[in-house]
Amino acid sequence: MTDPHVASPAVPTRVAHLLDIARAAFVAEGFDGVSIDAIARQAGVSKETIYRYFPDKQALFRASLKAMASRFEARALALHHAHLPDREELGGLAQAILDAAVHGGLLSPLWLAAGLGGRMPDFAAELQKAQAAQIEPVRETIEAIVRTRGISRPVPIDDALDFGSLAVEGSALLMGFDPPPVERRAALAARVAALFEQGVLAMPRSTALAKDGDLTPLPLPPVYPPHLRRLLDVAAAHFLRDGYEAASLGAIGAEAKVGRGTLYRHFAHKAGLFDAVMRDLAAQIAHSAQPPALPLKAGPDAVAAAVAAFFASATAHLTAPASIALHRATIAAARRDPALARAVHDTVRVPWIAPLAQWIAHAIGPADAQWLARQGIVLAMQGNRAIAAGRGPAAEVLTSHAHRTTRLFLHGLGG
Repeated sequence: MTDPHVASPAVPTRVAHLLDIARAAFVAEGFDGVSIDAIARQAGVSKETIYRYFPDKQALFRASLKAMASRFEARALALHHAHLPDREELGGLAQAILDAAVHGGLLSPLWLAAGLGGRMPDFAAELQKAQAAQIEPVRETIEAIVRTRGISRPVPIDDALDFGSLAVEGSALLMGFDPPPVERRAALAARVAALFEQGVLAMPRSTALAKDGDLTPLPLPPVYPPHLRRLLDVAAAHFLRDGYEAASLGAIGAEAKVGRGTLYRHFAHKAGLFDAVMRDLAAQIAHSAQPPALPLKAGPDAVAAAVAAFFASATAHLTAPASIALHRATIAAARRDPALARAVHDTVRVPWIAPLAQWIAHAIGPADAQWLARQGIVLAMQGNRAIAAGRGPAAEVLTSHAHRTTRLFLHGLGG
């Protein structure tokens, strides 16, 4: 059912300007950090003008997303009507998704859902549905491509969401990484299109992307004396439950039976304690990983089975409640401390990326094996969908998820 308060594409100029200002403010400050008064000042309109069109902040945010989605849909349709070869159309779509994500459109529902999920689960779920609706033109394009190849199966929205996740490299933009420079986006998008269309087993050596560097070594979990260990555990519960802003140092210290002097002496301030807690949790999660072996020499069926087992284990581990909670907390604080968010992102993924990259490099040989391995883990983690939803795939669908993503990763659209 259409929301009567959501603006249609044919909105007055000043409302369109208001929606652009509102979307930029939500992306920059988060849902809680934005006030109607501040948006009105930035847009040069009265608060009463905003309320004339939108009854509350949620309705304004919904409308700002719909405006961005309309522009993305227009770009996707223009690509389709250009009758490009399949690979070029997919590359154009990947770049359109990346460009929109960099400007805060396609990823803002997931970023805000991750931050709001604990306090406003219904609104977070609505934002996830909005994300799926925005990517529908991509699903239609993929379905048209597979039908020209004689494949009659319907293309699920998950395939399109996976394509979008590959285009933005999963949680990277949400977790403090700088977007790729404009001049490199076409090459990156072309590589995404090649991976999605034909799979990693048929990937040629990349001439568009730089050769992989060394992976960041996995840090050892720090060893703390008992009273600080207790403080970190209590602080973790508070930060994961309440978020950085709402967590109280006084309440944390009282529950941990640690005085403020001890807290400030070891961690300097609230941000220092949050940093220590998040890095500690990331190291714990990373060191609990148990990736299955990937055979360097095996037949096609054995390779597919081994990769599916690897992906199933990665999914179960990286979308477990502890990992989801850690991702949500760091994503919500990523604007304040992007270096911490990047460290958490890499730490929890290294145990999975390293062996997958080694297998790709030895079994297939592309120069960008680490990039391909990172994309494999993006597929295993369902992009950002599990983080936004607050849960990974249910146990009864974990195997089917692993087999679907394995087919896509190894063989692409024809898998």
